Amino acid sequence: MSAPQQATPPAQSVSPAAQFDQPTQCRRYEGRVAIVTGAAQGLGRVIARRLAEEGAAGLVLVDIQSERVVDTAAQLESQTGRPMLGIGGDLSQPGVAEQVVAQTLTRFGRIDTLVNNAAALIRLRLVDFTEALMQQAVQGNVWTTLRCCKAVLPTMLAQRYGRIVNIGGEAWRNGAPFHTLLAGVGKGSMVGLTVTLAGETVRDGITVNCVSPGAIDTSLDGGAPSNWQRDPAWTGPGVMDELGRLAGPRSNFISRPAHPSEVAGAVAYFGSPEASYVTGQHIGVSGGMAMI
Repeated sequence: MSAPQQATPPAQSVSPAAQFDQPTQCRRYEGRVAIVTGAAQGLGRVIARRLAEEGAAGLVLVDIQSERVVDTAAQLESQTGRPMLGIGGDLSQPGVAEQVVAQTLTRFGRIDTLVNNAAALIRLRLVDFTEALMQQAVQGNVWTTLRCCKAVLPTMLAQRYGRIVNIGGEAWRNGAPFHTLLAGVGKGSMVGLTVTLAGETVRDGITVNCVSPGAIDTSLDGGAPSNWQRDPAWTGPGVMDELGRLAGPRSNFISRPAHPSEVAGAVAYFGSPEASYVTGQHIGVSGGMAMI
């Protein structure tokens, strides 16, 4: 009798972005200390890893997911050999960003780079927002960034050196639906803040720039799958499917999601000493979703 055949396991689907993982080539962060917000997973995690691979003397990862960000910091410290500190907290609330700055200075003694990556990804048509969700959207996408910038400025001004990198998003300039609060108010105001804060600090050794990604395959962040779920009210039924249909195939657009390392490379440049003569600028890392 022949042996029973074993079932063939289902093939694993491979993200089209997976082959575009960008290796780190630079060592621009030696002696530097950076804070990355929204760093428990996804793009923030990859940015933190990139800065560590470039030799950062210290990295502070901040996220509203308190347990996960501490775990992520421990994992990245083990993987990269660079010192990490994970801090949980809601940066939209008064005093939290100042506490992060105080803990950073106690542990590492300086702050060279702030990456404002934390966001509240609430995608709805304006007419469908409740008052509570509007407040959440503004708090998570406006107050979080403002409070973090304000908290690091005294240290950067005293040092006469600093790099602030804001993570925007292309939807603020291509009119994507469901993004009135997230992009129109949140990311759009971040671009305005980038320019005006850059002008305010231009003589103080501080640069302020903005990176706007398009679609990113954040599952390629190198971390374990997360069981953390955003509030389902943040994204209505069918929203992501409709956005996918609207993007569609275009001949003048790289029609795949980015590997998060492709975005992290641009962030690492703006946050490094090399960006000494670049301030108040915005760059889209979106495969041509929006051009110039």
